[in-house]
Amino acid sequence: MTSIHAPGRLTVLAALLASIAAPAFAASDLVISQVSGGGGNSGAQYKNDFVELFNRGTTDINLSGKSVQYASTGGSTWAATALPNKTLAPGQYFLLQLAAGAGAQALLPTPDHSAGTAMSANGGKVALSSGTTALSGTSPTAGVLDLLGWGAAT
Repeated sequence: MTSIHAPGRLTVLAALLASIAAPAFAASDLVISQVSGGGGNSGAQYKNDFVELFNRGTTDINLSGKSVQYASTGGSTWAATALPNKTLAPGQYFLLQLAAGAGAQALLPTPDHSAGTAMSANGGKVALSSGTTALSGTSPTAGVLDLLGWGAAT
């Protein structure tokens, strides 16, 4: 499993926001460890958007039946990416490569899974869901294992 551990504005912001949101979803051992939107745009480190998951628990976690979902900052329509039948051991990362931008930035390390969702660099929210059906509403909680947001609220 690959991990992206390169400091960047969005990565640092994502980590800060994740630490603030942690208490609401603290029961989940599978968490969002990094998010980067705006891949391929001016100032981006990588050509693709990405979401990185991490198993912080002490037992294996199978990703089958779960999804990573994205919505704009104030949006209520979520784009769901079903995760593959893959098991993460404790301490293991999972790299989900998303849409590529037009820039000539570096490619991500080999991803564990790919999808075409494009995320904004300016604001959005990513949810790790226990199901594969698209979430609804601006602030869903049912089935959400972890949630990360960035940018100004609208």
